Amino acid sequence: MPSHRPRIGLALSGGGARGIAHVGVLEVLEELRVPIDFIAGTSMGSIVGGLYASGLSPAQMRSALLNLDWNDLFNDRPPRRDMCYRRKEDDASDLINLEMGLKDGRLLLPRGLVAGQKIAFALESITLQAAGVRDFDRLPIPFRAVATDLGSGEMVVLDHGHLADALRASMSIPGVVAPFEMDGRLLGDGGLVRNLPVDVARAMGADVVLAVDVSTPLLSPEALRSLPDITSQITGMLTRENVEDQIKNADLAIVPDLRSVTGNDYAQAEHVLAIGQEAARAHRDALARYAIPEDEFKERLARVRTSLPGPPHIDAVTVEGITRVDPRIIERRLKTRVGAPLDLATLKTDLARIYELGDFERVDYALAGESGTTKLVIRAREKEWGPNYIRFGVNVRNDFEGDTDFGVISRLTMTRLNPLGAEWRSDVEIGETRRVSSELYQPLDFSGVFFVSPSVDYANAVVGIFDGDDRTAEYQTRAESASLALGAELGHYGEARIGMIRGRVRGRPRVGASTLPVVSVPVAAYAARIAFDRLDDPNFPNRGRAAILQAYLARRGLGSDVSYDWILGSIVQVFSRGRHHFFMGTEGGTNLGSDIPFYDEFPVGGLFSLSGFKQAQLRGQLFGVARAGYYRRSGKLSGMFGRGIYVGGWLEAGNAWASSRDAGLGDLRYASTLALGVDTFFGPLFLAYGHADGGHDALYLSMGRSLGGQRRFGFGHY
Repeated sequence: MPSHRPRIGLALSGGGARGIAHVGVLEVLEELRVPIDFIAGTSMGSIVGGLYASGLSPAQMRSALLNLDWNDLFNDRPPRRDMCYRRKEDDASDLINLEMGLKDGRLLLPRGLVAGQKIAFALESITLQAAGVRDFDRLPIPFRAVATDLGSGEMVVLDHGHLADALRASMSIPGVVAPFEMDGRLLGDGGLVRNLPVDVARAMGADVVLAVDVSTPLLSPEALRSLPDITSQITGMLTRENVEDQIKNADLAIVPDLRSVTGNDYAQAEHVLAIGQEAARAHRDALARYAIPEDEFKERLARVRTSLPGPPHIDAVTVEGITRVDPRIIERRLKTRVGAPLDLATLKTDLARIYELGDFERVDYALAGESGTTKLVIRAREKEWGPNYIRFGVNVRNDFEGDTDFGVISRLTMTRLNPLGAEWRSDVEIGETRRVSSELYQPLDFSGVFFVSPSVDYANAVVGIFDGDDRTAEYQTRAESASLALGAELGHYGEARIGMIRGRVRGRPRVGASTLPVVSVPVAAYAARIAFDRLDDPNFPNRGRAAILQAYLARRGLGSDVSYDWILGSIVQVFSRGRHHFFMGTEGGTNLGSDIPFYDEFPVGGLFSLSGFKQAQLRGQLFGVARAGYYRRSGKLSGMFGRGIYVGGWLEAGNAWASSRDAGLGDLRYASTLALGVDTFFGPLFLAYGHADGGHDALYLSMGRSLGGQRRFGFGHY
C-alpha cells in the first residue's frame, strides 16, 4: 500500500435482513475505487464483512446471499419428507413442538429456538476459500468479528479460528439462535455490546473508519402492540445505545433508509441491496477523497480477490463430540468417502442423516489441513438437555351439542438405552379419554432397519351408542392390551410391522337402559401394519402423500373371545399451485366376510369423517369414505404463536354398513364442510361447520386432528 494514502477500515453493523444492504454499499465502494484495508463486523455485518475479507467479490456475495433459502436456514430440522418414519410419527402426534429434557428430576429447555444446524453448514460452505486460514490477519483483508461473552457480558473480538465459526458466533441472537461455544466461552450476538464496531476497526490500524449502520431503530410507543414488539424494543435498546456511542467516532457514517424493512424481511433482499447502493451513492463526494487511481485499484483487487477453489480432496474423515451414540451408527449414515473430492450435496445429506437421529443440538463440519492433506471433521454437539426428553400437548374435540373431549398429553422418550440405540417411549393422556401406553423400540442392528417392539396400552373412554340420530346409550369402556411386533424401517418412506396382540375389553353402560349388558371379553390377534408418509407437513401440507394399511386377525386359538378379521386402509394426496392447496383421499375397511363384534366395529362420523354426523354416529362391519377438498393460506401469525391461518372446505361421500350385502353406491351419505384452520404453536386448530344429507348439521371446534392425519381403529394399532 502506498504510504501517502490513509489506511481505511470498514465497520459493518448487525441488523438481520437489513444487513444485506452492506453488499450494496460494497458494490458502490468498488465502483468508486475506494480500497478497504481492514473490516470489523457484527452479526450480519460480520457475515458480509467476513465473506468480503475472505476474497469474495460483491457479485459473488450477492449471488450467495440471494440464493439462500433464509426461512429454511432458520429451521434446523431436515425436510419432513426426508425424516425417518419414527420421527415423522412424533411430528404428527398431538404434541407441542417444544422438546424439553428431563434430568435429575428437572425440566431443561434448549438454549435457543434454532441451534444453527443449517446456518453453520451454509457459512462453512461459502467460506471454503478460507478453510485453511486460522489467523484472520492472513485473510486477503484483515478481519474481526464481534461477539458477546454470555458468561461475563464482555465484548469478544474474534481474530482467529475457523472463519465460519466466528461468523456463526457473532450472529447468535439470544433466545432465537443458540449461543456458540468457542475457546471455552459461550458466545452470543455481538450486537449486545458493540453493534457497530468502529473502535475495533480503529484498533486494527485504520486511519479512517467508514461505518455502515443498518441497525433497527426503536419503535414509537403507539407501535408497541404485542409481546414480540416489546421484546424487540428491549433488544433494540441494548444495541441502540452502543451504536450511537460508536457512530459519532466514525469518519463517515452511511445509514441506509430501511424504515420499511424489518430484521426478518429476507424476502426483500433485492430491495435492501438497492437501498444500500443508494445510501452509498449519496456520499459519493465524501467517498471520492479516498479513491485511488484505476490501475492501482485493479492491481489491488487482483491481490485480494481469491479465485474460488475446486472441491478439496478428502484424505481423512473424523467425527468429534459423540459420547452417547455408538460410532457404528454414525458410520452407516455417512456416504462421503475418503479419497474423493468433497461433494457438498452428499455431505449436507450426511449431516442431515446424523442430525435426524434426534440426539444432537447441532451437526456441522470443518476442514483441517495437516501436512498437505485435508481432513473432514464432522462436529456433533449432543443435546445438553438429553438423552431423556419430554413433550406435552393438548387435544380438543367439541361439537357444541354436549359432545366434548379435552385431553392433556405427555410423552417421555428415553433414548440411547444400549449401543444399538434402543428407546423407550411412554405416553399419558388425561381427560375424557384416559390413556397410558409404553413402547420399547429396539433396533436389531446398527443400520436401524430392523427392530422389535414390545408395548402395553391402557385406555379408558366413553363411547356413544346411536339409533339413527338419537344417542341411546353411552358405555364407559376400558381396554388393556400388550403386543409384540417385529418391524422394518422403509427408509424415509415408512414402516412395516407384524406381530401379535393380547388384551381385554370391558364396558359398562353409563347412560341408557338398565337392561344393557356389561361386557368383559378377551381379545387376541395377529396384527400387521404398513405405513407410508411423504407429506411435507403433518398439519397443513403443501404436497406429498400418506397411506396406511392395517390388518387384524383375531383368533380363538390365541385366546380371543371370538375369531374375526378386519382390514382397513387410507390414503391422502396433497398438491399445490402457489397459495392454493388441493387434497383428495379415501379410507375404508372390511370384515373380510367375518363377524366383527360390536366393540370393534368401524366408526364413522365427526370432523374429517362425514362431517355433520356426530362422532362415531355410524358404525358397521364395512365402511368407506372418499373426500376432496381445497384450502389456502389467508394470513400468517407471529412465529411465537404459530405459522399460518387457512380457509377451505371439502366434500365427502361414504357410509358404514352392517354387511357387504347392504353396501352400494346407492346407499352413500354425502357431506360438505367449511373450515377455518390455524396452524398454532399448540397444534392444528379447526373451527368448522359440517352438513350431511338427511338434515345433519354440526359445528366443530377441534385441536389435534390435521388435514394430513391418519386414523387407526380397534386394537390393530400398536
